[in-house]
Amino acid sequence: MRGFALKSFGEEGSVMELPDPVPQEGQVLVRIKAAGVNVFDPWVVLGAMKDAMEHRFPLVPGVEASGVVEDLGSGVSGLAKGDEVYGVSVKPFLGEGTFAELATFAPDGLSAKPASVDHLEAAGLPHTGLTALTAMDEIEPRDGQVVLVVGATGGVGSSFTQLAAAAGARMIAVASAERADYARELGASETIDYAKGDLLELVRSSQPDGVDALVDLYSDGPALARLSAVVRPGGKVLSASGAADPEMLAQRGLRGGNINRAGPERLPELTRLVDQKQLQPPAVQAFPLERAGEALKQMQSRHIRGKLVISME
Repeated sequence: MRGFALKSFGEEGSVMELPDPVPQEGQVLVRIKAAGVNVFDPWVVLGAMKDAMEHRFPLVPGVEASGVVEDLGSGVSGLAKGDEVYGVSVKPFLGEGTFAELATFAPDGLSAKPASVDHLEAAGLPHTGLTALTAMDEIEPRDGQVVLVVGATGGVGSSFTQLAAAAGARMIAVASAERADYARELGASETIDYAKGDLLELVRSSQPDGVDALVDLYSDGPALARLSAVVRPGGKVLSASGAADPEMLAQRGLRGGNINRAGPERLPELTRLVDQKQLQPPAVQAFPLERAGEALKQMQSRHIRGKLVISME
């Protein structure tokens, strides 16, 4: 098979001919049609996770994809060859990722692909959509609630902004001027252009009474701590990048912390939301497999509109 891989950390990587994976007992082999690119992926290829998880070389990055079931290992039920699926890799190591024509998955990492979208759109949903569901669980948005979202037009933000707005919350999106229209399409009532000055002061000017919740999908620890000053006492602060300090928040009378994606058992919930037109997949920028390195570099900048996706077709 063809796959984008690197032989050592820090390489730019390239498309290589790799052995076709063979599904072992309890595994599903999927012919990948498209693979999502996530913030996690550039750090994997740079070696930032080398002390936290086992890595196998040649290292193929990628943790989410959409495709078609190619083969089944023994003991797998509920799936059949030819099924259109999407999902996330739940392997305890890195290197056998989704930036390739074939990849193996645990059955519980897969679900039926939403029938109303194509593989490119579906590939950008699993990781970020599941993370958005976690944010929804923690924030519990409701009518009249004011929610500030930093990174509203990225992968997680695109889904969370839609879902929270549909639940009745008034969404304030921090986004560049060029992405303000997209933020409003997602359901934001107001946008704040972070390039126009100090973000804390811009938010205070826009929301003099403060906000009920802050969902920050971008900032580091110091920036998040500073921005949390706009959250009213008793409000919630969430970070998807590990930047929140729960003890500091508690000292300020705030609740919250750091979030990860929900478990893949909630993929059918995502499928229903999409097929029932309650959630539109993030806007997609597609790259051919040969340009996967370019997509990783762009993702590293973290200034992304919607999702970057690697197309195998």
